[in-house]
Amino acid sequence: MQMHTVNSLARRAAVLLPAAGVAVLLAGTASAAPAWVITPTVDPSPLKAAFSNVLNAVDARTGTDAWAVGNFLGPNDDDGQVMLAEHWNGTAWSRTPTPNVVRFDEKLNAVSAAGANDVWAVGSTNRTGFAHTDPLAAHWDGNGWTVVPTPATTGGAKSILFGVENLGGGDAWAVGRSEANRALIEHWTGSAWTIVPAPDPVAPAGTTFTGSTLSAVSARSATDIWAVGFFQSAKGTASNSYTFTLHFNGTAWTVVPSPNPATPSPLNGVRQTLNGVTAISASDVWAVGNTVDTVSGSFQPDKPIAMHFNGNAWSLATLPDTGNGSLAAVTASGAGSVWAAGPAGSAAVLHFNGTAWTAETTPVGTDGPPVLRGVSAVPGSATEVWADGFTLPDGGGYHTFAVHHP
Repeated sequence: MQMHTVNSLARRAAVLLPAAGVAVLLAGTASAAPAWVITPTVDPSPLKAAFSNVLNAVDARTGTDAWAVGNFLGPNDDDGQVMLAEHWNGTAWSRTPTPNVVRFDEKLNAVSAAGANDVWAVGSTNRTGFAHTDPLAAHWDGNGWTVVPTPATTGGAKSILFGVENLGGGDAWAVGRSEANRALIEHWTGSAWTIVPAPDPVAPAGTTFTGSTLSAVSARSATDIWAVGFFQSAKGTASNSYTFTLHFNGTAWTVVPSPNPATPSPLNGVRQTLNGVTAISASDVWAVGNTVDTVSGSFQPDKPIAMHFNGNAWSLATLPDTGNGSLAAVTASGAGSVWAAGPAGSAAVLHFNGTAWTAETTPVGTDGPPVLRGVSAVPGSATEVWADGFTLPDGGGYHTFAVHHP
């Protein structure tokens, strides 16, 4: 998960995948001995409860101060889904109490910490059993979590926040999707969240722009911020989605063209999505996601993708063959050490050493392969990284899951 200043490097928390399906992750078979270690996490709800005990993101501020967020099923009939926030103190993960609105579901998709008493987490809330969702933001002040009002959006049914970046000093950004199915950008100025206009991309010739979503955000400073996601366009009955990147220079957000590896289909359409971003320097930014290729209108499985911005343009990177799946998040220890979580097949984590991407060997617990949603490098360390998500045990329910690279 997520960098907040130039000195802290890039820490990028994971986001809930807004478009692509989740991928089941298998252990790798790399020649080196596994360096990743499963670290016990908290499961607040009964282990057989459906759609419970999920971690969607992680952000490590130091080696003894990290946060993981998600949701769990509350113990009472009227609880619904409850915000889950777990804290790492250098020794163990523990759950911190979070607000619970009865008869509503609250879910956290991203987290970003600027200090021990300044942490933002964002997601969505909805009345239990109803499809309509509204953005949700919660703040940790060192003593407890408080829900902070976010502006309402209009024009549809679902509005949600997928990513957050906390620069500290009363300056934070959150991104997602509005009820009008448009990219949503909200800015915290120290006293309130406000909506900031997001530009629409230009749809390919002969198609009609139909919507956009931002999945993640990463900032080097208040004048150098990136947000990524996808946009959609339609022609006839086919709807295609394309990678979408925005940059903020301190004054305005602008669209930066990004590559799309799949060829649009006139029949079924293709899906191309960016799920995570990490900004290391003005000429070193990484984004990850997934694509679905089509051959004669026939869908193929999701394939992970990564792209790099060199200060002038985005270009696709070559990834190892890890099978099918999606990259959910990306983080960086520095220019020569970038980590991405989420592919299926031979590894749960990929690592870039400054020259090439390789598959990491990651452990599998008794519950079987995990689904990884978040990854975060510890600032100041060349190797310490956290990744989190959940597992799907045979007995039912979801279990929270975290692995640590010391």
